[in-house]
Amino acid sequence: MATIALRTTTTFPAETPRTASVGTPEYAKTDPTPYLLPATRVHPIAIAIPLLAYAWLGVAAWLAFAGGETSLILAVIFVLSVMYFGLLVGGAVMGRNMTPERQQDRSVREFLDGEVEIATGRITGREAMMQIAMMPVALAIGGTAIILCAVWAGI
Repeated sequence: MATIALRTTTTFPAETPRTASVGTPEYAKTDPTPYLLPATRVHPIAIAIPLLAYAWLGVAAWLAFAGGETSLILAVIFVLSVMYFGLLVGGAVMGRNMTPERQQDRSVREFLDGEVEIATGRITGREAMMQIAMMPVALAIGGTAIILCAVWAGI
């Protein structure tokens, strides 16, 4: 049986048709990562929002209850919390997207409009942002309300 060799031709933007094996396409000359898939990791801004909510709640507790022996208790709790959260979040922020043939970075807009890969599949970036940030922000708002009630009650 005879083998027939086929030559494929491709058309790149602003180019005339040519064989795929000849030369580098124009878009590959301008884009440093032309063949990489989009990134699917969580953007660091989405990780920073829960941290800021936690920091807000810590500052509100310090402003309301600092003084006397409660300062030592607040200091110990705050240092331990910062240590544990810092180790977890620091590892998450500094970790690279190790999926082969994927871009490493993307903007916040690309994160919100794109997809995020999680253990059970893929979700949109907006859903991931809501899942990550909703509970810490709600707890910071509720905690601030409780602290304000305790301050107004004179505790």
